[in-house]
Amino acid sequence: MRLPVRHISGHLLWTKNAAVWGVWKVDSENYTHASRATKRERLDALEALFKSLRGEVLLLSLCPQVDAASVVTRMTSGVDLDKSPEYIDLSLKVLDQLEDWELTGRVDFIAVPLPAADFKESAKAVFASAQGELLSTLGMPVPPVSVAEEEKRFADARRMAASWPTGIKMRPATEAEILWIYGHSARRGVTEPLLPEEGAARSLRGRGHTVTAHTQVLLDEGARSDSGSKAPVNPFRRRYLKSSTEHGDSYQAFCVLSEMPESFVFPGSEYLSALDDFGFPVDWAVRLHIEAGSKAEPRSRRQQRELAHQRGEYEGETAGVPASLDKASFQLDEYRDRLTSSSTEVEIRATVMTCVWGADADEANEKASSLAAHFGGNDYTLVRPVGDQAALFHAMLPGVPTPKPVMDYTQYLLARDFAMALPFCGAALGDDTGSLYGLQLNGGGVRPVLVDFSHGPKVNASASAAFVGELGSGKSVAMKTAMHSILATGHREGTAGSRGRALVIDRTPQQEWSRFAAACPGTTQIIRVDEMAGISLDPLRVFRGPRAARYCESFLTPLLGIGSMSVEGVTLAEAIEATRLAPNPSMSALVETLARRAKTPDPDEPNDAAVRASASELVRTLRALAKKDLGKVIFDPTLPVVQITNADSIVFAVDRIGLPTKEELAEHRLGSLEIEKLFGWRLMYLITALCREIAFSNPAEFTGVFLDECWWLTSSAEGSNLLLEIIADGRKHFAGVFAGSHDPYDIGPRNEIGDKIRSLLSHIFVFRHRGKTLASRCLEFLDLDPADPQMLKVITENLSPINVSDTERLLRAGECLYRDLRKRIGGMKVLIPADERAADAIHTTPGGKDADVDELDAVPVLEKSFA
Repeated sequence: MRLPVRHISGHLLWTKNAAVWGVWKVDSENYTHASRATKRERLDALEALFKSLRGEVLLLSLCPQVDAASVVTRMTSGVDLDKSPEYIDLSLKVLDQLEDWELTGRVDFIAVPLPAADFKESAKAVFASAQGELLSTLGMPVPPVSVAEEEKRFADARRMAASWPTGIKMRPATEAEILWIYGHSARRGVTEPLLPEEGAARSLRGRGHTVTAHTQVLLDEGARSDSGSKAPVNPFRRRYLKSSTEHGDSYQAFCVLSEMPESFVFPGSEYLSALDDFGFPVDWAVRLHIEAGSKAEPRSRRQQRELAHQRGEYEGETAGVPASLDKASFQLDEYRDRLTSSSTEVEIRATVMTCVWGADADEANEKASSLAAHFGGNDYTLVRPVGDQAALFHAMLPGVPTPKPVMDYTQYLLARDFAMALPFCGAALGDDTGSLYGLQLNGGGVRPVLVDFSHGPKVNASASAAFVGELGSGKSVAMKTAMHSILATGHREGTAGSRGRALVIDRTPQQEWSRFAAACPGTTQIIRVDEMAGISLDPLRVFRGPRAARYCESFLTPLLGIGSMSVEGVTLAEAIEATRLAPNPSMSALVETLARRAKTPDPDEPNDAAVRASASELVRTLRALAKKDLGKVIFDPTLPVVQITNADSIVFAVDRIGLPTKEELAEHRLGSLEIEKLFGWRLMYLITALCREIAFSNPAEFTGVFLDECWWLTSSAEGSNLLLEIIADGRKHFAGVFAGSHDPYDIGPRNEIGDKIRSLLSHIFVFRHRGKTLASRCLEFLDLDPADPQMLKVITENLSPINVSDTERLLRAGECLYRDLRKRIGGMKVLIPADERAADAIHTTPGGKDADVDELDAVPVLEKSFA
């Protein structure tokens, strides 16, 4: 293999044909599940970029092979492994599993030849290139490019890049990344070089690196060396390339786009971003030649004259002019009108190429056929040119002049039409480090999703998350997986006393959260709250300071059905404050305070009779409550106050507490609600308030407060305010809420407080919802168009479908849409922990394993499960 590159410095390539190319790495943006406004902004930014470019341009998008060890390294980054023995074992298990998968990513580049300064500079470049070629042929050393010329060309590249719009973020590629492009191209599917990590230290030394080492490649068109004989072979059966290196043989099949639809619609024409929807990685490149519209218009005018001449050939023809000629004339008129409608318009001559690969020719052929068949149904025709596979191989490399076979498949487009292909729209998801939480559903091969729930507060963002979906869709399992991640990765290097903690309110009769917590890393405390518990949750005894009065008042006001600003509410508030400030405050002492107020006249109170009457009525009501089964948990002063240990996970088991339904909590039904349910509802508020105090007690510990089916908390104004406080103040106290429910409005009600709650959540997971009403709310929760029919279909039909075989249903369990900390939205499949004890305890489906999750080893079957 011969490459025309003779010198590399920084992001610039000096070629043997006297050209200097600049290579930039482009930041991809999630597109597939972005909002319409975001898609439109990306389209406008791409159109502006293409209008600012001139001449030859190479767009390159490659799928780097991801090393399983590098994923595990990112998983363990920052974790104090000396204090996390369970996480070491889990990481080793994950490493074994990842090594069996084809892990890939996607990285995008744009390569542009720098314009020649003048005739003198061009002549000098031609002379230097010819001299270098001659010296190389004679076996003599080729002098490197001078430092002065390097600096001049770097300045040229900076000026050119400064003229590009800023909507598409990019940076100069590194020498290591450029060399990786050549190494990856020759070794696709075998032991590839690893893509240098972002921000890694510069590993190359010296100046003027070449690609000589990357020319040690044998390119065998049609893999004729595999035939075993010199007999002629059918070239139509060998439309692939065999690339042989010391690392092995790579079989690669190149396709080129030969036909496109007559017109494009947006959204709907994103054929380049759609290449991430396949279950295998696809590299693609586009060779562009961009010309100003004013220069391209004369060519289209000549074409119009040719069409007019053809129409004249049909004069006298009884059948008239063919409809195709009229259609072509109309399209050309429209094209010319758009071409000249703006001074910034450009004509783009584009050739789109794709590459797939396999361990053998059959695998490469199968992938190429699948690719062509998919696009064939959408008026796009992909062909594999016979005998030109090597030419297409070279065409996908920066610094190589456009080969002639590429020019044979040129498509003429305007800037917006080509921008609708949406290049540089990948599907990155998750955090740079963290535990392996899931796998992307969009992306060739297997793309791990790492999530570090404690990362939000470190970058001044919330750590809180929401999990929404219908029954059996996987939200509870995803919440438990998040809990395991927090407990397993909590011990951080360099932070004394750091650890992960989880506080859970377990309402399930099977005590599934209690069982799961016991199977997680660390110690566990289970606190049973019922009439037989023998502990006190008296707010005046549990809490201290003004917060004790606040929680007590928020507990009693809805329980007693009184307004906070009514006579009864003000009387109660005054008595609570007086009791709090007195020695030995308690709820029984509060009753005594109210009793004294009922009997003691206050001459300074103008409404004293009403105050004493209300105090008397409050005493009567509170004494009645104290006699109920659960009353002693609040009113018995002899019970010991609940003691919170230093356990890593604390579970409040409240399955014996009766709760009203969501419908029963409507304001017009509260008055007729059974006292046991009403009491249990307010008791849950106190438990949540206690969780808040524990979570905020030590900023060195990241604490997650898990509230599954949290409607019981947000159904009151006091509960919504408490949830908002935990979310808002959690950033400062290194804590977060992990709330789950069927309806997004259960987490953040449709009011001012609820709107704030929903907007402050950093992580949002949306699972299957077969009802369109709730699915629409979920889209709104993700900041997407709630009426988008395509996205509604994704949530109602494509996420963990149940109308499939049992095998596929189990394999596809755990699918969701995930909006990560950076507000990128993508499809993901949640993976249960590789911890055997936790995996066994995470299942809740009666009679077997939970349909919410699947075993890690079954993941590769999911390659094409999601679109």
